[in-house]
Formats: sequence, structure tokens, C-alpha cells
Amino acid sequence: MFYEDRLPIHHGRVDRLPEGISALVVTADLQGRERFQDSPDGTPRLLGEAVPQRLAEDVLPTLGIENPHHVAALLAGDFYTVPALDRRGGTGDVTAVWRAFGEQFSWVAGVAGNHDVFDEDRKMRPRFHSPLHYLDGDSINVGNMRIAGIGGIIGNPSRPQRRTEADYLTTLEQLLDEPNEVLLMHEGPDGPGPRQRGDSRIRELLERPRTEPCLVVRGHAHWDDPFAEYSNGLQILNVDARVVILT
Repeated sequence: MFYEDRLPIHHGRVDRLPEGISALVVTADLQGRERFQDSPDGTPRLLGEAVPQRLAEDVLPTLGIENPHHVAALLAGDFYTVPALDRRGGTGDVTAVWRAFGEQFSWVAGVAGNHDVFDEDRKMRPRFHSPLHYLDGDSINVGNMRIAGIGGIIGNPSRPQRRTEADYLTTLEQLLDEPNEVLLMHEGPDGPGPRQRGDSRIRELLERPRTEPCLVVRGHAHWDDPFAEYSNGLQILNVDARVVILT
């Protein structure tokens, strides 16, 4: 049994974008597949495989962006759904999703979700090369913008994309010791608003007075209101099951 749903696409404005970039496509938790009638060969692709071309051809031009090579993408994990569509999620290879974003846009930076693996090895980092930038406890400087990332969730490290609580929080703290303009996460903090679910331990680290203000992009738990701001100036953008285009 499966159902058909709509993917929300939002437009937001920021005060700065990476050099050479007119828009950032930010998304996570696209745990579905395209409609049967839209599939090129009758087999529904992962939703994240189909979305980049649709954005480039149908959505971005409405914002005055005709050249997708002036667009970059930020991915916050969880792009797999089982082919039978009889349950949400499962664990599987999302390499094709990353490559689809990379084929349409200038570059891609992202982290893995707890449902994501790459190729056949469930514990190795994917063998991506530029313009695909996989982050997990590290950072890059692209377009004169520093982007850090930590993937997966807190849990049993014997399972894919999971870290112990101590490992996760230590890695996050190390990332926060450096000035970043964007921090990509899959699991993320709770927000100050109602029904903004998340991990309070992560929030405690992010709310430290010495944490430099930045944009935190997270997925994993859906918020009806996708935006939050902490007292230290740090902003949270929740892109679970939605696409946000930042210009």
C-alpha cells in the first residue's frame, strides 16, 4: 500500500551566498519515490533522483534563475525508500541521489542520514570527488564559505550512520571550535518553538555563548515551522521532507 503526496518547496532569503552562486537548494528526508507515470522506464526512482531536474527546469526559472550551474545544493541526509513503497525508509544506497544533484548544479555538500549508505560498503565514506563534497566530522571551504558537517544520529555504532553519544558530541564540539558559516547535520537540536523536536544535548552545545553565529541545517525530525533562532544568534533551518531554495 502506498499513497501520493506533495513535496513542499519554500523560498527564503539570506544575506550572503557562496561566490558564483545565485541560489542554494537545501533539502533532506526525501523518503519517497517519483510517481509511476513520471518514471522514465516504469520503475520509480528515488525522489531525490527526480527532484534536481524538476527544480532546474520548472522551479528555479520562476525565481529568475535560468542557469543551474549558478546553483549549489546542501543535503542533510535520508534519501532512501524501499522500492516496494510498503514502508517508509529502509536502508539503502543513495549514491544516485547525490549524483543527480551534482549533474544539475554547480556543487553539492552534504551529510548522510541514518537510512543512507553508499555503494555496497555500509561503513566506508563514499568515494565522491568534486563537485560532490561528503562531510562527516570535517569541513570544506567552497565559494569562499566554510561549511561543516556531521552525519547520522546518536546510537549503536555497529549500525550504519550511528555514533555513540560521547563520540557524536565530541565531534560536534570540535566543529564548533572553528568559525563556520553553515553547519550541516542530520540529527539536530530541538527548537524553542512548539513541536520543534530534536536533541536537547545537541542544543546545549549549539547555545554556548562562545559559539559563532551560523546557519544550522538539519533534518531527521519534522517541524511544521522550519525556522528557529537561539539567543546567541545561531539559526536553525529544518528541511525534513521539504526543499528550501535560498536566494
